[in-house]
Amino acid sequence: MFSDKRQRTTAIIIIVVTLSIAAIIIAVGAVIKNKQENPEMWVLHSYGNNVALYNGDDIIEVYGGILLDTLPENDKRQLDSGIAFPTREEASRAIEDYDG
Repeated sequence: MFSDKRQRTTAIIIIVVTLSIAAIIIAVGAVIKNKQENPEMWVLHSYGNNVALYNGDDIIEVYGGILLDTLPENDKRQLDSGIAFPTREEASRAIEDYDG
């Protein structure tokens, strides 16, 4: 089929690159589909020294009983970055871990 090693190597590289591009396209499509299905995620995020639940840009609830100062450093870092959930119910269950 291929007459020399260089042609085989070139063919293998082309196949690998093509498969990689296809995988990237499929992954991007899945992310776009997920965003269309869940346009506004529910996010727990630090809010002053407390935690708030956001839906998109809207603050839905502030949990005044949860003080960031009392949480472990790792939890504080995660809340400073925001923790996303696909549903409000999942976010509510997660807040129970902080509320004790």
